[in-house]
Amino acid sequence: MSKQNSGYVNTPTEFVEAEGIKYAYRSFGTQSGIPIVCLQHFTGTLDNWDPIIMDGLAQDRHVITIDNAGVGSSEGETPDNVRLMALAAIKIIDALNIKQCDLLGYSLGGFIAQTIAVMKPGLLHKIILVGTAPQGTKALHSFAQFVGNAFKQENPIERFLAVFASKSDKSRTKMTAALQRIMQRTKDRDKETGMPAVQAQIKALTSWGTDPVNINLKDIKHPVLIIQGSNDDMMNSATSYELFNQIPNAVLSYYPDSAHGSFYEYPEMFVDQANFFLNYFE
Repeated sequence: MSKQNSGYVNTPTEFVEAEGIKYAYRSFGTQSGIPIVCLQHFTGTLDNWDPIIMDGLAQDRHVITIDNAGVGSSEGETPDNVRLMALAAIKIIDALNIKQCDLLGYSLGGFIAQTIAVMKPGLLHKIILVGTAPQGTKALHSFAQFVGNAFKQENPIERFLAVFASKSDKSRTKMTAALQRIMQRTKDRDKETGMPAVQAQIKALTSWGTDPVNINLKDIKHPVLIIQGSNDDMMNSATSYELFNQIPNAVLSYYPDSAHGSFYEYPEMFVDQANFFLNYFE
């Protein structure tokens, strides 16, 4: 892993190999202490992270973003279930020679983070879950329909807002600004996630809501920070309280007038909360 301190927008994409598969990642920030590994949302790649958030986290720590199998520039076939996605993420972390890390899991990445926390608890130090939900969330039963309705929007900005913003003008304005930040990188952008990976992720997301629950959240003993928007129709905002109520050492913060992109609407507040949690909360 090379040392990068020029900000996330300028951090080059690197590759690490595990079991014959090359995985894409980016690595920057302070190269000491416990690194934080960032797991992205449905269809999200290395270039769907808000630079304000990435740069804010990197002030105090080593930040690593990864593309899971078959996503973005990573090789391999995208699994159609969260357990295998978690195993792929563990392989990447192991290949990077990371013995212990913090995790930031956003949306689908939050499902993966919960699974890793139960599957390989010793690998993790602290966990941040954003815009995610526990197994069995009924809102995910209609995930494919939710995404289909959003993608009926021909304008890519409106498509983005349909997923990540609430219906208020304030939320839409903030999320439009977030999209501009996300698109700030113009050279060497990550590949868009292809249709086979999209279809596999849709199946994994739907199954997280419909399959029998096999994760006992009470078994997650790590400190956990949960961030959720007040109006996240995709995940059902109320399910974040279920996470908080069942994970023994959890902190919950709801962001007002926000939907699935809550921390993109309030990036500075999120960075402050996340850094305090990672630096001081026990």
